Amino acid sequence: MTGHPHDAAAAEVLRLGTAYQASRALHVAARLGLADLLGDGPRSAEELAAAAGVHAPSLRRLLRALAAFAVFAEQADGRFGLGPLGRCLRADAPGSVRDLVAMWGDADHWQTWGALEHSVRTGESASQHLFGVENVFVRYAVDGRLGAVFNAGMTALSATVAAAVVATHDFRGARRIVDVAGGQGRLLAEVLRAHPEARGVLLDLPAVVAGAPSLLAAAGVADRCEVAGGDMFAAVPAGGDLYLLKSIVHDWDDERAVAILSNCRRAMGSGARLLLVERVLPERIEPVPQAQPLVLSDLNMLVRLSGRERTAEEFGTLLGAAGLRLLHVVPTGTPFSLIEASPASDADGTVALADRPHAAATRQGDPLPVFGAGPDG
Repeated sequence: MTGHPHDAAAAEVLRLGTAYQASRALHVAARLGLADLLGDGPRSAEELAAAAGVHAPSLRRLLRALAAFAVFAEQADGRFGLGPLGRCLRADAPGSVRDLVAMWGDADHWQTWGALEHSVRTGESASQHLFGVENVFVRYAVDGRLGAVFNAGMTALSATVAAAVVATHDFRGARRIVDVAGGQGRLLAEVLRAHPEARGVLLDLPAVVAGAPSLLAAAGVADRCEVAGGDMFAAVPAGGDLYLLKSIVHDWDDERAVAILSNCRRAMGSGARLLLVERVLPERIEPVPQAQPLVLSDLNMLVRLSGRERTAEEFGTLLGAAGLRLLHVVPTGTPFSLIEASPASDADGTVALADRPHAAATRQGDPLPVFGAGPDG
């Protein structure tokens, strides 16, 4: 580099062009559980390699690489400890993201992103191109290992945003909360913990909710939460005061998104509310960090599923087609926004989008944590 003004731009482009190398190193560290192995203090690469069952010289190179990114820390005596970023990779750390990072690094995820060019050229999902299935959920249903990796990752993702959802939305008055396709119940558990007067219904496929009872019990809410194995495309439990869907609508094309929302509408009585927890795209993308997790998640939907991220206006259109009225779109201080809707037949007047903050995504000057592209959720 020569100091020419273009050099800074070139350096940034090169950083972006090789960013996958650092992320891949992080994936491997998470999948090997290295942060957990360092929980009791620094250890040598040889000790870690023996515990992890890997090649010691190669592991040392991985540890040194991630020490440059503050994930690990190389000691003066050659041992390695946890760096400032490495602590959240421990399984027992509050807000641990180990399972989420490990999911991003799974071969299934990595391979579909490797076929991004195919998806851009053809519009076909990489899942269809590589595996002959329209979206990854088909594979999760038949491959127990893939399903387990995904469910663990989604539970970790929900844990990263649950506190913001609970703090942002007023759940008072919602005595029966139905979490549609709620996975193993992490988000619902946090809502119920914060509101002991509420009861919950957790709906997801039987194989998914099989892991919910232990999580709900650990959260101390199992006695207030019904676990229902079922298919949201078939029916949604009726009688809820609030229908909660996190990272569901973005997984699907418009037709099937409307089908899901329509089933929720059929289950809703007068006065019930629908709450979507979704990333909301701004109408125009600005080159700011806050936009990056939103647009990368949109590409993730392109390669892995048949869905897409949407703008506030597009969410309003989907809701309207399902017989619902968009009320508010509220930022949470994370890449996720809360989209509240009511039955269109209710007497409440529509709150104009222009009168509300559309989403964290539209307020691109606000400081937001830059999460990676969401997995499939």
